[in-house]
Amino acid sequence: MKAITISNGVFYLILIFLVAILKSLGFSFIHELIFPIIFFNIITDVLFKFLLEKLNKSLVVIKTVVSTFIRLFLSLIFILFFENYGVENLLNFILNFLIVYLLFIIFEITILLLNLHHIK
Repeated sequence: MKAITISNGVFYLILIFLVAILKSLGFSFIHELIFPIIFFNIITDVLFKFLLEKLNKSLVVIKTVVSTFIRLFLSLIFILFFENYGVENLLNFILNFLIVYLLFIIFEITILLLNLHHIK
């Protein structure tokens, strides 16, 4: 599957490694459910990259923006699920989720801009 490139894999591994180090050092701002948050974002990232790869190559930017909005909707469902589940320290959970989500979006936009730069 071409959807996961080396840069994506490196990003995933660095993120997991950094979070594991911060969590092992006992930082209180790292929520106990940080790894399900990261894995949810990895799964949605891989899923949307796979779907974008299978679709027609025209209008790649618009499809990426639409996938970002769908990912935001799925993220809200994920947060609401854990809120109903009764997660401890909900604010910390949401902040951790938003930071990871923001990192994934920034990484996706950076890759998109690099690809657009190579097309011109």
